[in-house]
Amino acid sequence: MARSNASALQRIQVGVLGLLAVLLFVYIANLILERVPSRNASTAVEGAPAVGGPAKLKDEPLAELGVTPVVEENPETAKAAQSAPR
Repeated sequence: MARSNASALQRIQVGVLGLLAVLLFVYIANLILERVPSRNASTAVEGAPAVGGPAKLKDEPLAELGVTPVVEENPETAKAAQSAPR
């Protein structure tokens, strides 16, 4: 009987220690994320290359993820392609 009590106590200690470790990791991650400045369009450095805006990539979700290249369509070539006989 004493052996099962010791085993139960050890399990409780391991569980509490694991819980404290997880809370410590979450606390450290929260501190790091609070200190890192958020990057948005208003804090962008001038002269930095801008990635295509959301309006340009709205119809191309794969291009937005960077999987496929963005094809910029020239209005003159688009009209020529539509009026070309097939």
